[in-house]
Amino acid sequence: MKETDKNKQLIINMAASLLSCLVSLGISFLITPTVIYKLGSEAQGFVTMANNFVSYAAIAAMALNSMAGRFITVKIHQNDAEGANRYFNSVMYANLVIVAVLLLPCTLVVLYLEKLVNISPALVTDVKLLFAAMFINFMVTIIATTFSTATFAANRLDLSALRTIESQILKAALLIVTFTLLPVHVSYIGYATLLANVYLFLTYIHYTKKLLPQIVVSRKYFDIRTVIEILSAGVWNTIMRAGQALTNGIDTLITNLWIGKAESGYIGTSTTIVTAVNTLYETISAVFTPSLTISFAKGNKKELTEDLKSAMKLTGFFANIPLCYIIGFGMSFYYMWLPSERDILPVYYRLTVLIMLGTLVGGAISPLFNVYTVVNKLKWNSIVTLLMGVLNVIVVFIFLEIPAFHPYGIYFIAGTSSFLGIIKNMTFTPMYAAHCLELPKHAFYPTIFRYIFVTLLMSAVFAGMNHFITTTSWGMVVADILLCGIVGFLLNFFLLFEARERAIFLDNIRRILHRA
Repeated sequence: MKETDKNKQLIINMAASLLSCLVSLGISFLITPTVIYKLGSEAQGFVTMANNFVSYAAIAAMALNSMAGRFITVKIHQNDAEGANRYFNSVMYANLVIVAVLLLPCTLVVLYLEKLVNISPALVTDVKLLFAAMFINFMVTIIATTFSTATFAANRLDLSALRTIESQILKAALLIVTFTLLPVHVSYIGYATLLANVYLFLTYIHYTKKLLPQIVVSRKYFDIRTVIEILSAGVWNTIMRAGQALTNGIDTLITNLWIGKAESGYIGTSTTIVTAVNTLYETISAVFTPSLTISFAKGNKKELTEDLKSAMKLTGFFANIPLCYIIGFGMSFYYMWLPSERDILPVYYRLTVLIMLGTLVGGAISPLFNVYTVVNKLKWNSIVTLLMGVLNVIVVFIFLEIPAFHPYGIYFIAGTSSFLGIIKNMTFTPMYAAHCLELPKHAFYPTIFRYIFVTLLMSAVFAGMNHFITTTSWGMVVADILLCGIVGFLLNFFLLFEARERAIFLDNIRRILHRA
């Protein structure tokens, strides 16, 4: 692919993926206050917990599906249709087996949920229905994963992003109808999510036929040796996901069991904003994955490294502005977003900042995690991630056992994972990524330190701005966001980007304006 065509496709993929992400996040921000107002923060906590339980179940499928896209894409761009079909069908049929195996434990979790976690009696049936819908959605997603490889392999993530937007519109329509015309139930979120993903599944099947005509669904291509090959590579992703679950995925569960239902809701609500920011910059990071995989398949290491460094700057660009906005204007935002919870807004704010601290480094290093998958060197990152997850649980329980720390237990739960994540991402992650690419171990540190400096400066600027601005309406919130966006853009453009990157950015803007 020519450089201009590649950059054009990258921009299209990024714009579509970003729009898809913003639509999804907008729905989440609109629904959360309604759930809290009608059912309380406890109910919102169960939405987060249901997603966490699904992530626990997803660990079982991670070994297979995390590497499927990589193997299929490499075979397609090596013009090996036989090999691509073998990988595609082997993964698809193996996924059907995984769904069959997980059906019983997921059913048991739903049936006995009130014995596993603390649920108010009035919410038991509603929460069980929520979990049931989310587990069914998870199984649909597993089966659909293989077909979603089509847009990845063809480097047409813009198509999947546009279909995701349509699915989110369907989800929003169902939620608006149910929340407006019927008594509010948290389970509606599960039903709407399931409907949206069934629609996506159908579009994935369509694009598999259209973009990858060489792919044929047939049992003759199933090969247990191929499944074992992918599992042997992907097992490390399973270990890594387990570590991530222990680090970030059990906060609401631990809080529910050891502190209380209400506090679990506080964690779940605070996580909504953090998840939004993480999703935003991880969406940008994911846009680069197909081009990185294609460059690796073609043996173009120089291009791969250049794309990776550009990705670090761009993910940092989209990560530090919302992070710094929350630090500077978070209380004002919560005051307008959750007016029914004004007595505990300081708790929400402190929890959000603590959980978001990992973005101080994570925003820039997110693309580095793609390296391990692209070059198929997952072992050590997975082991380190698991060890950090175990350490996180140990540290949290130590704090919870010390009476003097009991009043601050919820903050220790929220902050420990962020602190450990910063340590890992400042030491192991950049050095091992450089090692995998046979680069000097310090290769990525200039970009990381530059990002941290700009982020700290931006936080100070936004905090200073907040002292001179009084936010009393949603119009003012929008004005604050626009102002922070402009100031953050300028700081990133002149301090985070280098001269060459600024020139490329301006050239792309000129091209877009010229075509318009």
